[in-house]
Amino acid sequence: MIESLNKSLIKLESWAAAISLLLILVLSLLQIIVRNFFDFGFPEIEVINRNLLVICGMMGATLATSHLQHIKVDALTAFMSKKVIAYLHRPICIFCASVCAALCYYSIIFFTDEWAYAPVNERWTLPFKLIYPIGFLLLSLHFLLSCRKKLL
Repeated sequence: MIESLNKSLIKLESWAAAISLLLILVLSLLQIIVRNFFDFGFPEIEVINRNLLVICGMMGATLATSHLQHIKVDALTAFMSKKVIAYLHRPICIFCASVCAALCYYSIIFFTDEWAYAPVNERWTLPFKLIYPIGFLLLSLHFLLSCRKKLL
């Protein structure tokens, strides 16, 4: 059941990343055509593209984490044996999951503050900001799911 949940999350994240990338390309192309041929543009497209880029990046991060291919900044592993690295895998994953869960909590606070204090004319961009709590929740979940994986 957990493996099917992981596969479903990976498929959903892949689709979200692909759709957001496709939308970025289509909207950018539309903006280029409208600016060059009709001498005007849509300023909203720039805002949408910035938010779609964050969505694409966050979904890429969750996909990389699900495959244990995320950025590693651990210089000490070059000096450790594979057995020690495998032994430390679970505690590090739990630590990373707790950090991402804390970031999820604070991004929920960020979103609610944005919703409370955003001007009425800027509220249409706020649903894009939901990617922060959703993304950190997915990252935390993937780190917890990777605790089950064996490295050796």
